[in-house]
Amino acid sequence: MLKLDRTRKIFDRLPTSSFTEAALLERADLQECIWNSSDAFFTEMGERLFVIGKEVLASDSVQDRIDILAIDPEGQAVIVELKRGSNKLQMLQAISYAGMVARWNIDDFRALVSEDEWEALIDFLEVDVDEINRRQRLLLIAEGYDYALLSGAEWLSEQHGVDIR
Repeated sequence: MLKLDRTRKIFDRLPTSSFTEAALLERADLQECIWNSSDAFFTEMGERLFVIGKEVLASDSVQDRIDILAIDPEGQAVIVELKRGSNKLQMLQAISYAGMVARWNIDDFRALVSEDEWEALIDFLEVDVDEINRRQRLLLIAEGYDYALLSGAEWLSEQHGVDIR
C-alpha cells in the first residue's frame, strides 16, 4: 500500500508487518474490528453479508465457536473463519462448522438476533426467508494461506461445488 507525501509530491510505500509483529490478536483485535465495522470490511472484500453473530456455538456437542456467522442475500449461511497467520487447518475448522450449521433450522438463526435484526435480515434477503441455510459457504480470512489449504479449497470447489472464498 502506498501513502501520498504531498510535500515531496511522491508516493511512499507503507511499512508492512505481520499481525504478530504488530501485536494484533485474532479474537480481541481482528475479529472485533471486523465485527464493529462489518459493512465496510465485507464491502471492501466484495461481499454483501448480513452478520448474525460472533463466537457462535455451532453445536451443543462441541465447545468450538464460529468466529463470525453471516447470511448472504441468497440465504446461504456464511461461516467466516479468521486466522492471524497462516494455518492449513483453517479450512478444516470452517468445514466442520459448516457441517454443524447445515443441521440448523430457521429458528436456530432467529434465536441469534433481535426481532428488529430479524426484520432487517428479511429485508436484506433477495430470496424468501425459507431459503435461509439451504446452502452454506466458507469465507476464510487470514494473513496468508498455506499451499495445502489452497489446493484443498480448489479441489473441493471444482470437484464438489463447495463455495470457498
